[in-house]
Amino acid sequence: MRTFEVTFPSLNSQHYSKKITALVVAPEKISPDTGAMLFTHGWGGNRFQHQDKMEYACQNYNLVCVAAEYRQSGYDFDPVSGAGSYVPYDASFYQVIDSLGALRFVLETYQLDGCRIYHYGGSQGGQICLLSSIYAPNTFAGIYASCPLTHLDESKIELAGRHFSPAELAARDAILHAERINCPVFLEHGTADTVVNHETHTKALADKLEALGKQVLVRYYEGGEHDLQPATTKLEAFKAMVPKLMECRKDNQEHDFNLKGKVLIPCGEKTLVVDWSCVQTSTELLRFV
Repeated sequence: MRTFEVTFPSLNSQHYSKKITALVVAPEKISPDTGAMLFTHGWGGNRFQHQDKMEYACQNYNLVCVAAEYRQSGYDFDPVSGAGSYVPYDASFYQVIDSLGALRFVLETYQLDGCRIYHYGGSQGGQICLLSSIYAPNTFAGIYASCPLTHLDESKIELAGRHFSPAELAARDAILHAERINCPVFLEHGTADTVVNHETHTKALADKLEALGKQVLVRYYEGGEHDLQPATTKLEAFKAMVPKLMECRKDNQEHDFNLKGKVLIPCGEKTLVVDWSCVQTSTELLRFV
């Protein structure tokens, strides 16, 4: 395996593009069936949070793994400890585009199997994982969210320290837009989680997906907290779940970054437009109309 970092500009404003750093774990040799897996850390975490799972996936499943340190978290917040987050906080909007930008960078750098593109995220990273499949609906063969936020509840709105309009909340709500998820969804949650409630988040999403006839697999870890301990560890849960995820393949090689289409997501009185014909820094890439 090769482990290195890349830095790329992401959307921020017309006059300033935010630079994002990502960790990459790649096989020594890229073959025609090498796939890609995006990893997203939790609120206040950093790009190294899932390195153990990235290395496992790379070594065992021939994947280029990439983890973006999306804005306002980790070393972007504290260059010494790599922990914490800014207030006010973006809370999974531009941060989704930061994360997808890392995947876009990898797919533009390597010739990879477009039928094997996956996403794993935990906590807020799980919310970003779910939203990524909505913002880029033609990209993923399967997604895997561990103890995920599915929407911003009152406690997380308070933690973000800012006001969200109804459209902004809708744009961050994976349950609201569950019908737009086009790939199999893998979920796990600890039943003793006091950070993200398993019933109002994972169970509510799983119920909605099942009612829509979507393909969903959910595992609950009895007595597991937000890190799934003492029932298990995130790494052991990953090892148990990921073989099923790897059975998922898209029918074609195309993904949103090549298709360059517009994704329209209704958010009440406004519509969110994600325009993948735009470069990563364009203010037209992500906007409400």
